[in-house]
This record gives sequence, C-alpha cells and structure tokens, in this order.
Amino acid sequence: MMDEHIQADELKSWDSEAQALDDNVRHLVAISAMASANRTSSIASVARRRLDQLAQTSEKVFFIQQTREAILKMSCLMGTPKSINALTSLMSLVGSDSDLVQELAKAPALRSQENYNYSQMRARGQDLFDGIYGRHAVTVEGKLRGLYPDLAEVVMVDCYGRLLGETSYLDGRDTELCAIGSLVPQDVPSQLKSHCLGAARMGATEDMVQAALRLAKLICTKRP
Repeated sequence: MMDEHIQADELKSWDSEAQALDDNVRHLVAISAMASANRTSSIASVARRRLDQLAQTSEKVFFIQQTREAILKMSCLMGTPKSINALTSLMSLVGSDSDLVQELAKAPALRSQENYNYSQMRARGQDLFDGIYGRHAVTVEGKLRGLYPDLAEVVMVDCYGRLLGETSYLDGRDTELCAIGSLVPQDVPSQLKSHCLGAARMGATEDMVQAALRLAKLICTKRP
C-alpha cells in the first residue's frame, strides 16, 4: 500500500524531472533525499514501487543492496540516526518477502574486520577524494587538517575509504548522485556545489547532475 505522503502525481513528477537518471539511480537519489529530509516513513513505499517494476529476484536483491549501500554511505553526510531510521523503513518492507530475505542473507559483509586494512583504506579514500575534488583536493584536505587533524584523517579513511570508496553495489558516479540527493535538504551550498562538481568528475553528465538536483528539491518541497 502506498504511503500516505507519496501520491501518484508526486511519483510521476519525479520520473518527469529526472529522466536523465536510470530507474534504479532515480529511486536511490530519491531515497537519499527522503532520508536526509527525515521523510523516512515513506522510504519503504518508494522502494516497493521500484521492486514492483522488477521481474527477477536477482534484480530485486541487487536494488535492495544498492539501496542499503546508498543509505549507509550517506550516513557520513546526513548522520547515523537518519540512516538507521531509513534502513528500518526499508527492511520493514524486505522482511515481508522471504525470497529476498534468504538471498540477502547469503551476501557477505563488505566492511568486516577480515577485509579492513588501514593503509589500504586510506589509499582508497585518498584516490576517491582526489577524484572528486580534482585540482582542489590538496587545498580541501589542507583546510580539513587545519580545522582538526583527526577530522581530515577520519574523512579520508572512514568516510572516503571505508564508506564511500566501496563500489561493489554502488560506483563512484552513482554515489555522488546520491550525495547530491542527501545534501539538498540540508542547506549546505558549499558542500552541495563540491559534490555536484564531484559527480561530474566521476562521470555524471550535466543532465544527470541537474536531474538529481531537481528530484531532491521536489522531495524537499513535499514534506509530511
């Protein structure tokens, strides 16, 4: 049953305004924006809409994995409490489908102790950070380090290395598009501009970036 806050005309407007995004990414950006805007009660119905459009169980499992990754990754932008609430909404939907539950249970953890190495995570984070910020990367990192050296290290290792740098289900381009969705509700123009540019550096077209912006803004204007 569709959440009371998500009307058919709202969903149609998402599709119309974000045609440059493929179907999965459109829903991921929308869910990232909804989680950040604290519209978490609507996330299950948005995910259900996409699952209903997919025919194969494998496609559904992959979409849920992408969605969980998007929500987890965005925790470094919108905060852990909102990510927990968003995942709670999503998994309340998944729990009613035994096939999905069984398939998801087979997937190994991506960030277990066994596959964590500090030096490797830092290198992965540095590569992603440099890719997103381009020629400004050294300046941005220097500013973070000047604010608090530990901040720069946590951003590089934990945010960019361990969280954002994991690409098994969500690559760098689509992660940055989700970041746009997550940042729009927060009224942080400097960070939003940086990640719009970062999305382009990671391979998103200008149409994709503008679609993500329009979609997130639509969600922000329709609060419960």
